[in-house]
Amino acid sequence: MANDQPTSDSIQAFEILKDIKPKFAMINQKEFFEHKFTGLKELSYLDREDVTLYCLTEEEFVFVRTTPGVNIFDTEEYPFVYNIQHKSAEEMLIASHEAVYQYLKTKPERDGSNIAYLHNPGRCGSTLVANMVSKTKQCEVQSEPTPVLNLSLIFNKKDQPVTRESREYLDLIKATFLLLCPDVNKKYFIKPWGIETMSLFPLLHQALPGIKEMLMCRDVRPTVLSFKKLIPEQIYKSIIPMKMSLQPPNYRDLWEKVKRGEGDPDEAFCFFILSTYHAYMEETRDRDDIKSYSYESLIEHKELFTKSFLKEIGVEEEYVQAAMSALEVDSQAKSSSHNQKRTAGVKASVSDETMEWAVKLAKEEFGIELEGEKGRVHNMPHQWNKV
Repeated sequence: MANDQPTSDSIQAFEILKDIKPKFAMINQKEFFEHKFTGLKELSYLDREDVTLYCLTEEEFVFVRTTPGVNIFDTEEYPFVYNIQHKSAEEMLIASHEAVYQYLKTKPERDGSNIAYLHNPGRCGSTLVANMVSKTKQCEVQSEPTPVLNLSLIFNKKDQPVTRESREYLDLIKATFLLLCPDVNKKYFIKPWGIETMSLFPLLHQALPGIKEMLMCRDVRPTVLSFKKLIPEQIYKSIIPMKMSLQPPNYRDLWEKVKRGEGDPDEAFCFFILSTYHAYMEETRDRDDIKSYSYESLIEHKELFTKSFLKEIGVEEEYVQAAMSALEVDSQAKSSSHNQKRTAGVKASVSDETMEWAVKLAKEEFGIELEGEKGRVHNMPHQWNKV
């Protein structure tokens, strides 16, 4: 077998020669390294604490060994794990899916009961909540790990949307999360990339029955404004076709039906946000174990929100004050992209016409009731403060 191909009983090792990640690339992939094959390693090499899952494809899992002493899961120092994981990588390792499945068979059987997962549409306070959890020191927090996004994008490019019947993907989902959360004696909290990850709603609980899921949400208008302020104007105007191509097929088709003209970017971001809430509402039609938490309720009821959220993920109430200390700082202040494109002082608006379009879309296509000028979801199920 060629040396640059994964095998079924070993992993391929590569020395990283140079970082060639494009400046504005937001996810990780093996092509972002110039690398040289150095040989084969036993699967047990994946047991090392400094070896972590970096990304995955439909054929292989890609790991990196990072610089000694760098804690890539320190969200206070490194808000997003994909950034520091890439920058501190010293060695790349590639294993086939089959090799990883064989490796995991040597480990204790797990149902994900030590993992909490926060669904979100992005720009909704989810990074702040991840930092709050990190402050307790009771969970290893992973904010926006690339492999979770990779999973979703694999599903999203299929001709048909994934459903609870798409059981052929369960082994891949389970392996990905167990690799991200390898220590049975630790609690893990995962805050994924927003917008594109909604396809995990019908499958995550099936792959890992013990996992604890929550949804973070926010009023539609301020969420769109936050995206609009963060993304440079020219990119914001041109990004929609690419972003829409990454959505699940049912939502891509719906966008073609409801968009006006070529598709207004403000309306598209309303659509992205509402699609996430619709996916959540569809999954919770017969489930009551995924509570929803809003940014607005966090700001209005800081302590009660924190107590409820920590209880939901299995963290004792004695850590409430530690978690709330995260509210005193900017949770993304050390993110390079945030520093370069600070939202403070950036002027932007979302028109009343856009919100009228969103209200109609929400009601007619998603069964979502928006109220008020900010577009609050009136019928969001399983709200933490109304259960």
